[in-house]
Formats: sequence, structure tokens, C-alpha cells
Amino acid sequence: MAFAKKTAPQPPKSLYRPENQLVLGVLRALRERTGLNQTDFAARLGRSQTYVSAAERGSRLDTLQIRDWCMACGTDLVGWATEIEKVLGARSTTKRKSTK
Repeated sequence: MAFAKKTAPQPPKSLYRPENQLVLGVLRALRERTGLNQTDFAARLGRSQTYVSAAERGSRLDTLQIRDWCMACGTDLVGWATEIEKVLGARSTTKRKSTK
């Protein structure tokens, strides 16, 4: 008799994890710090306003697109990653405190 191999439950895709909204918030905050609306920021990127809107709502960006976004905001990938870690770290600290 053959038995089905049990596998560990898979975590949700990153798109559906709550942390994704925090990451998107950092992208938007970077853009907002430039003082530009989506249309003007899109022009700086050489993209359309719908591209910026879609990115801020969760459309996937590859690493080079994120780098372009960062450079248009006057930062780099290290600065972006540092902000992401601060936001996610604050969230995990809050989460841990609330479960005690």
C-alpha cells in the first residue's frame, strides 16, 4: 500500500503576505519625499503614471526597476533595503510584544 508523502504547508506567496503592504508603503514614501506626484515622478523615471500607480499598488518590480525608483528618489538599493528592514523590524517587534 502506497502512502502519500506529507509535505509541510507552504507559506503564502509574498504578494499575499501582510508585509508586502509595508514594502509598498516604503516605495510610495520614497516617491512622496521627492515632492512629486505620480505623474511628475513617472516623467522622471521615463515611465507612465499608470506604471507608478501599479507599482505602488503591488505590481511586481524587478531589481533594476527598484534601483531606478531609488535613484529617482535620491537614494540607492542599500538605503531602500535599510528602510524596508526598519519597517519590517518594527512590525516584528510589535508582533512579538502583542503575542506575549
